[in-house]
Parts: sequence; structure tokens; C-alpha cells
Amino acid sequence: MRIFGFRVILSGLSQASEGLAHALYEAGCSDTSVRSCKGVVSVKFQRESDSLDTALLDARDQVETAGYRVERIELDGDSLDALASDCGATLTGQHWR
Repeated sequence: MRIFGFRVILSGLSQASEGLAHALYEAGCSDTSVRSCKGVVSVKFQRESDSLDTALLDARDQVETAGYRVERIELDGDSLDALASDCGATLTGQHWR
């Protein structure tokens, strides 16, 4: 098992709330922190999983189960490095090699 870091950007919200955090926790998102900045609400995950795919899909499903829509998912730098390493590639600047 590995830990994958990523942010889920929520659609249709401009401010985080205690109700949002509670709903996410009740849906199984106990490995998150919620924040809002400049009208964008994001949920930061530190998800332990066998694979990145499983971590992302489970997180998306839990956010939707809590009643929220996912706009996009952004990977943390460490998760990008791990993904590149698994593929035998390296990220230099903005380009894969």
C-alpha cells in the first residue's frame, strides 16, 4: 500500500463549511482536509491505496456519496513523481521523458 496525495476541486461551491466537512467524513473521507480560497473549494486527500486509480475513484465516489460534485482532481507533486517512476518516465519542467 502507498499513500497518494491529491486535491478534489468541488463544483458549485464557493465556501467551505462545517457541514461539508461533516458530510465528507460521514461518507468515508476521514483522510481529508477541506479549504476554500478565492471562491474555490478543495478537499485535500492523503489516501492509502494499492493504486492511484483506486485512490482517485474511491475518493470521487465518496465525495459524490456525500452529495457534492467533483469538478476536477489535481495530483500532488509526490504522486506525480511516483506515477512517473512506475512508468519509467521523468518529469522535467512541464514535459515527460
